[in-house]
Amino acid sequence: MTEEERELNTDNTNTNTDNEITTDSEPEKKSRRRSSGGHLTAFFAGFAACVILLCVLTFGLGLGRIMSKADWEYYSKLDTNYGKYSVIMDMIGEDPLSKAVPEEIGEDVLKKIVADTGDPYAEYFTPKEYEAFEKTYTGDYVGIGIGIAEDEEGHIVIMTVYNDGPASKVGIKPEDIILRVDGTAPSGLDDAVSRMTGEAGTEVTVTISRDGKETDFTMKRAAIELESVGYTVTEEDPKTGYIRIALFRKGTDKEFKDAVKALQKKGCEKFILDLRDNGGGLTDVSVEIADYLLPACKIMTDVSKSGSETVYNSKESSADLKMVVLVNENTASASEILTAALKENNAAVVIGSKTFGKGVTQMSRSFSDGSAVKLTVSEYLTPKGNHVQDKGITPDIEADDTDIMDKAFKALSR
Repeated sequence: MTEEERELNTDNTNTNTDNEITTDSEPEKKSRRRSSGGHLTAFFAGFAACVILLCVLTFGLGLGRIMSKADWEYYSKLDTNYGKYSVIMDMIGEDPLSKAVPEEIGEDVLKKIVADTGDPYAEYFTPKEYEAFEKTYTGDYVGIGIGIAEDEEGHIVIMTVYNDGPASKVGIKPEDIILRVDGTAPSGLDDAVSRMTGEAGTEVTVTISRDGKETDFTMKRAAIELESVGYTVTEEDPKTGYIRIALFRKGTDKEFKDAVKALQKKGCEKFILDLRDNGGGLTDVSVEIADYLLPACKIMTDVSKSGSETVYNSKESSADLKMVVLVNENTASASEILTAALKENNAAVVIGSKTFGKGVTQMSRSFSDGSAVKLTVSEYLTPKGNHVQDKGITPDIEADDTDIMDKAFKALSR
């Protein structure tokens, strides 16, 4: 007998104090039916009137609406698609035999879900991991002073070694491959960053592969002052300024503009922009520098998975500099955005070797508990509509480190 059937059947029974069930007499039943029928009729009539009034107020006059239709559809979708996971977590938490903590399961599951998307740049961050990640691009941090990227084979490659940092002092070099940090192989870029950052003065051991040989480098973490832009007047030509961008972080665009102005005050009329070993960084900062250097033109086009496009254009004003750009196989991401924009708009000659080929952009979203997720949101195309992902950018003039500066001065002299 169902619960509903049990409830309906109790209407025709009485229970005495001795828990004996007695049936109603026939006259009493008829009287009770008439009385119950009248009450039920009045109840349903009132209920129907309330429903009609509520519908008129809600849909006719727009009053009393709890949430918009869009919000309703959004939360309904969440409940349909993900509600079961919340229920499962609650059930695990109430399971007397379970030794698992639902909150801990959540972190592990989220990391695995994000890692299994097929996106090599996707990452789920715990609050501590995200704090370290943010500092790389928004401020100074405590670490060993390197910039890293992930190659096509999934290797964590060192692309930049900052001067006077712990890594530089112990002999770590660009193109070294990170195998382990304190004996543990990092699961991805951001896991490697999280393991290498920490409190100043604490030790960390990084196992490097160089030319097929493994070497352990032990060093103490230190506060790293991220000067993303360095510049000087070249010794070969006092009218040529040299500017190097190590990474695109918050404020790099201002640093770059200040460097150009400082070199111009010293008499520089030509410029060498060095993007070698620059693994990228913040896309909007790269676009801002392109806008500063270019007249009105297209900088890049962002294409989402659905096919929608966002075009980034330069304003009419331009620094109008005679410039060459130096690149190599470690020039990636935001560096490639700037390189392609300058090359395809005929604003600079690109010299060096084929670039890395990271033609996608990511977005990170943080949550109230300090955790965050980073996922690829779009692929970018060059001003002429070319794909960079897995293809890179071919320089106008091929060169290696032995002759790249000579070729740069020759190109500027034309």
